[in-house]
Amino acid sequence: MRTIVITGSSRRLGLFLVEKFLSMGDTVIAVTRSDPQDFQPISSEHLHLIQIDSYDQLGITKTMQAIEALADRVDLLINNASMYDADPESVEELEDHYLSLFNVHMLFPSLLISALKERMYNESTPGVVINMTDIYADNPNPEYSLYCSTKSGLESLTRSFAKKFAPGIRCNSIMPGPIQFLEQHTEQQKSEVYKETLLPFEGGYMPVFQAVTFLLDNHYVTGTSIKVDGGRSICRG
Repeated sequence: MRTIVITGSSRRLGLFLVEKFLSMGDTVIAVTRSDPQDFQPISSEHLHLIQIDSYDQLGITKTMQAIEALADRVDLLINNASMYDADPESVEELEDHYLSLFNVHMLFPSLLISALKERMYNESTPGVVINMTDIYADNPNPEYSLYCSTKSGLESLTRSFAKKFAPGIRCNSIMPGPIQFLEQHTEQQKSEVYKETLLPFEGGYMPVFQAVTFLLDNHYVTGTSIKVDGGRSICRG
């Protein structure tokens, strides 16, 4: 039985990944800032919740204390926690906004990977780290410049940690595109996205899970990134 740690695990892709790995018989340690009530529909003795208040050193301390009591070995860490917010219009709000993005996308993954090193490092059967970034890391959206820059930073950290922890830990990233629209997206907004995507339909979460399982199972891949975006990053325009 494998042990999987997933951050940002209470909704959308994170929750989907939690449910998929539980269905495969794995033990899942779900790190979240959300209320544990969000997980009520899931009934499994193999699901362990760690609720933290913030993605910072205090959050790491609480996370590691819980993991140390639960598992001697971590096979897979998925850094999925994310904030997708546009740049603030007010200069006064910029610092707090940027620090929040930095903490979620760069600081917490860095701290967690480093803290879990002893439980993941094994040259015979390396632990696996997968960072969820964004195709905007390569081609930034100017309205979300701060978000994009921290996702780009996580891309760089992925390659840095691949070098730092080889051969005992493999580190890769997945760069999703328009896999699942939000409820507030209008049909017009969806249509505009489809026009700029080579595969003009909503991908759903399963293609991301398939990329995760590929990176988990392929023992000769590290320091790389997989785009799961229906070709949006190389649109015809």
